[in-house]
Amino acid sequence: MKETSTSYNRALLTGAGLTLLLFALFLITNWKLSAQELFMDSPFFLAIYFLIFTVGHPAIMAHWQERLKEGTEKVLVFPILLIVLLYAYLIIHGHTPFQGSAGLFIFYLLFPTVGFLAFKKTSLPVVWSDIIFVLLIVIPATSISFGTGTSLPFNGSGFSNAMRLVIMLSAVYSFGYIRNLSDAGFFPNFRWQSLLTALGAWLSFVLLIVVLGYFGNFLNFSGNDVFTSKFAYEWVKDFVRIFVGTALFEELFLRGLLQNILAKKITQSGKWPVYWKWGFIIFFLLSFFTGYFVQLKMAWFPMLITVLIFIPAYFIEKKQVTLHGPYTSLAITSLFFGLVHFHSGSLLFVGLASIAGWAYGYTYMKTKSVFYAALVHALVNSSEFLFHI
Repeated sequence: MKETSTSYNRALLTGAGLTLLLFALFLITNWKLSAQELFMDSPFFLAIYFLIFTVGHPAIMAHWQERLKEGTEKVLVFPILLIVLLYAYLIIHGHTPFQGSAGLFIFYLLFPTVGFLAFKKTSLPVVWSDIIFVLLIVIPATSISFGTGTSLPFNGSGFSNAMRLVIMLSAVYSFGYIRNLSDAGFFPNFRWQSLLTALGAWLSFVLLIVVLGYFGNFLNFSGNDVFTSKFAYEWVKDFVRIFVGTALFEELFLRGLLQNILAKKITQSGKWPVYWKWGFIIFFLLSFFTGYFVQLKMAWFPMLITVLIFIPAYFIEKKQVTLHGPYTSLAITSLFFGLVHFHSGSLLFVGLASIAGWAYGYTYMKTKSVFYAALVHALVNSSEFLFHI
């Protein structure tokens, strides 16, 4: 019991320390904001990011799961707290959170917690409804809007999106505390091996881009003087913005939840070749249709990427002795991640996003951490800033 209490307190202190470090970086990169804006937004920033850094920690989860068993009603306190935080943030800036369809946000945020209470499923085995829950959370999240921005700070340059951060916290809570899904990995932890894995995945991707860009003539190294302090300052701002505003959100849902659940589902079925075959067929066809409708002359490119991702996954799975499924899941989620970028209008971008998805998913698979996968994601997107991909 004493060791558990020590781990819990250490997790809280670590979360508080990381929150203060991020807040200091926030102040440095947003020093032009008015004192009034900083005064209004800082409490929300500190509260939300403290939760980001602590809610998914195993020691925190173990501590509060015991207390949540005492009464069903208690499990609704946290999502309601998140709603109060976000609505207070909007109201304090003079905006109503109850206008139009955005007024339904309260039901949307309560949905996963109430849904898992109704299904009464805990731990393994995972079921198809788990994946449906992921999609029912993440798909509306891409279209919900309060009709006004919710970036932190509200009227500043932005330090992520308060609404997205709240949605992430709701998902971590519902899947972790109520559903008892293991290995989501939504908490910061420092390990040299994990850091090296993440940096290796990023460097491998950059090297691949350089090689492909050289022969495909799509890289442009001009336009930035990378050895100036101004470039370093802008790069840091861009990196942090991407990490907290895009990478953490996408990696939680696509890797920590979707890839994680699908890998468990394939493994427990004992039929990974069936999943691999149908995954390959479906995504090969989707790649063809994406190419046909987006850029007919380049229609072959996403299909080639599909082959180049699924074939290695097949041979790696065959070599596994005890655990089959993770690489099939990695291939499926990588292609899914790439194809949803069809809105860019570039099949080159779709293909590179699929390859990047493999790098993110591989990092998550090896580190069991959304934060390291998000690190690779932010580094890759920052590389776009450097290379003009």
